[in-house]
Order: sequence, then C-alpha cells, then structure tokens
Amino acid sequence: MTIMRTITFMLSIFIVGMVELVVAGIMNLMSADLNVSEAWIGQLVTIYAFTFALTGPILVKLTSRYSPKVVLLSAIVFFVIGNLMIALSPNFVILIIGRIISSAAAALIVVKILAVTVVLSRPEHRGKMLGIVYTGFSGSNVFGVPIGTLIGDWLGWRFTFGMIIAVGVLAGVLLAVYLPKQLTTHHEEPVTSTKQPLHHKREIFKLLSITFIVLTANSAAYIYINPLILSGDHTIQFVSLALLVIGIAGMLGTSMGGYLTDRLSPKKWLLISVSCFIAIMLILNQLWSTSIWLLLFLFIWHIIQWSTNPAIQSGLIDQAQGDHSHVMSWNMSALNAGIGFGALLGGIIVSHISLFATLYIASLLGVMALVIVISLKSPKTHRHSA
Repeated sequence: MTIMRTITFMLSIFIVGMVELVVAGIMNLMSADLNVSEAWIGQLVTIYAFTFALTGPILVKLTSRYSPKVVLLSAIVFFVIGNLMIALSPNFVILIIGRIISSAAAALIVVKILAVTVVLSRPEHRGKMLGIVYTGFSGSNVFGVPIGTLIGDWLGWRFTFGMIIAVGVLAGVLLAVYLPKQLTTHHEEPVTSTKQPLHHKREIFKLLSITFIVLTANSAAYIYINPLILSGDHTIQFVSLALLVIGIAGMLGTSMGGYLTDRLSPKKWLLISVSCFIAIMLILNQLWSTSIWLLLFLFIWHIIQWSTNPAIQSGLIDQAQGDHSHVMSWNMSALNAGIGFGALLGGIIVSHISLFATLYIASLLGVMALVIVISLKSPKTHRHSA
C-alpha cells in the first residue's frame, strides 16, 4: 500500500476519532451556548458510541453491492453534513440529529477503510498495516482533542466543528484521488462481492466477545481516570501529563499490536496482552500516590489495551473471504458497545461500591476475556493473498 493511501486512511480515521471524543473538551462551552446541562452534553458521547455500534453492520449490508470508493465518498458527504448541522445547530434537538447522522457515517467510514486496508496490504503485513491505519484513531486522542479544545476556547465550539468539516472535506478529496475505483484481490476477485463465507462462526463470535469484554473492562476503569489520579493527591497539571502519556501509548500500541500479531499470531499476542491487562488492573490501585511508577504503568496499560484490536481484526480476517467489511463492522460495533456499556458499568460500580473497585472489576472481566482467548482455535485456512 502506498504512503499517500496510508496517510489518507489515517487522516480519515483520525477525524472520525476526533469527532467522537472532542465533546469532552468543549462540553462547558456547548452547555452555556445551548442552555443545556453538561450532563446532557456528555450524553453525546453515548449517542455516538451506540449509533456507531447499531448502524455499522446495517449500513455495511445495505451498501455491500457498491464499490468501496463510492461508499466511502458518500459516507464522507453525510459525515460533513452531520457535522455542519452540529456547527449550525440552534438547539439541542438539531444537534442530536446531526450527531446521529455523523456517527452513522463514521461507522461506515471506519469499517470500509479497514476493509480496504486489508485488501491493499500483503497478507504477511496485514496486522501491521491495520495497526498503522488505526493509529489515526489513537492519534486523535493525542492531537485532535487538544487542538479542538483550543479552537473552542479561542473562537467558540462551533469553530471546532468547522475545523472537523474542513478536515473531513480534505479526507474526501484525498480518497477521491488515491482510492482506486475497483479494488480486486491478487486473484482478481472483486472486493465488492457480497459473498461472505465464514469458516468458523463460533471463532468469530469468540473474537467479537473478546472485543466487547476487553473494551467494557477498559472503559469502566478509564472513564474515571481523572478522579483516580487525583485520589493520589496529584495536581490537575499531572493529570494532563498522564493523559498525554496515555495518548502516546495508544498510538504506539496500535502499531506494536499489528507488528507483534504478524510476528506471533493473533491468539499468541492476545494471550500475552490480555494477561498483562489483568495484572496491570490489579497493580494500579497501589500506585495512585506515586508519580513515575504511575505514569509507567498507565503507559503500559494503554499500549497493551490498544494493541489488542489489530490482533482481533487479523483473527477475524482469517475467518472470511471476499469482502471483509461485515466482520469489521461487527467488531467495531462490539468495540463501541463495549465502550458504552463500560461507561454505564463504571458508574454503577462507583455509585454502589467504590471508585477503586472499577479496576478490580476490570481485572475480573479481563479473566473472562482470557478464558475465551485460550479457547480460540487456529484457522485451518491460510490467509489469502492480496
């Protein structure tokens, strides 16, 4: 896959990730302007996650007969329209409608980008390329959200979405230029084929379950990272430093996970990464009052967590031929459902048990995921050439 295509795909994933998370940084500005409580503005993240999870598989099914290029460019158009509605919204109702449109379009963009990445990559490099492209999402945490927050503080929150629209248009232009109209495998099989043979449905279900459980565990703990860090008598400035470290770890984790998946195998890397996740969840509650050790373990936590997705995606690819969009859409739905459910679970744990119990519950969920990983069977078929 060429450098420009890789950059184009990363930029597309970057802007989708940014639009999901930037609300947290401009929540107070949106609340004051629209005269809506911050609690309601915060639900925009939940709306995004669940809309993404629910509409992804449906839209992939409905668009499977069309060229990936046509689908991606159409999705970019709706993504821009949705965010334009948000930027110009006179009230909260219009904002929600725009949010639903943009998140549904985002689901299609992510799934198709990842599926096209698979097709345009050599079989032995698929895990690495998926990790590199998906780095755009973790990069949106490090760069996109802070930039969007700064623009909101300087010019107003509507200009933040104006920037998102501009980058979305740029991504659309790059896709139009660098994405081939007709994508084929090495054997000249059209990617647009709707035939989707699944070798091991049970294994696919296991992999999707791992995605859901790991993201639920991670979200339940991470959603309260701010009060957890502050519980150790740290300053707000230290929290900002920790979040920067976490963001950098996420970028490294996606690339590292893809590389190690190719070097080992999806199952072997999942065994290692999920085991490390469990251990880190058990250790962290002893480190909140430290500084260097806390930053180190937060760094390792997020490298490990972000590294699981390329492994799961590669495992899913081994189970399907032709258009991989369907299994990709199921995985992204499981991922976003896990994020949404984890946030709800974390709230229940904090309300009825304690703040620190979120990490112990996360470790228990990690054990559940590890049991499923152990039960995974290696595919009997080899990856097809791309």
